[in-house]
Amino acid sequence: MSELFFLVIFPISEFNRYSEAVMKILIIGPLGAGKSSLAYAINKRFNLPRLNIDEVCRNTEDGSYYSVGEQFSRLKLFLSENDDWVAEGCQKYIYETMRPDLIIDMRICRPVAIWRFTVRFLKAKKLIGRKIDKELPVQAYHYRKISLKKIRDYDNCNREINAEISVFLKHAKIPVIKCKNFRQYGKVFAYIENFRPVRPI
Repeated sequence: MSELFFLVIFPISEFNRYSEAVMKILIIGPLGAGKSSLAYAINKRFNLPRLNIDEVCRNTEDGSYYSVGEQFSRLKLFLSENDDWVAEGCQKYIYETMRPDLIIDMRICRPVAIWRFTVRFLKAKKLIGRKIDKELPVQAYHYRKISLKKIRDYDNCNREINAEISVFLKHAKIPVIKCKNFRQYGKVFAYIENFRPVRPI
């Protein structure tokens, strides 16, 4: 009886739409927010293909940037090969062309961001010349020589990134949840587990 009642109030077509739905997650935030770490954790927990938008934009061997045309070609290739994914980055001109089901906003306070991207530089320096898992959140190409000027430059860059995110989210018509650190991963995982994107059949 309960099964019959369920089917009456929830048509078969709608049930198929939910059961066959896939998940596209976009994580955005400033430098040092922890986007790569969260994407890595989601990848491991839900087996979603992971895209670091930074790796769409530049060569991970020497850090040089691809042409804009090649960047979009690389993005198009990834999206064509994967029906579901978790992507992370801060390049608005790239992520605004994607069509996620869920956005995770990782904007954090300025002092924490400065501390985190500085620590990431130090971690990345230790990886230079070493062979490590290419899926790990921190890679050798993240290394930057630390100086007060470099820190100021990245801090200013983060201000621009946060402003762009504010504009982007103002017009977003899909669910947005916030995550500031690893202590909130459980909340994010629970939301993903219960979230069911609905798309036209």
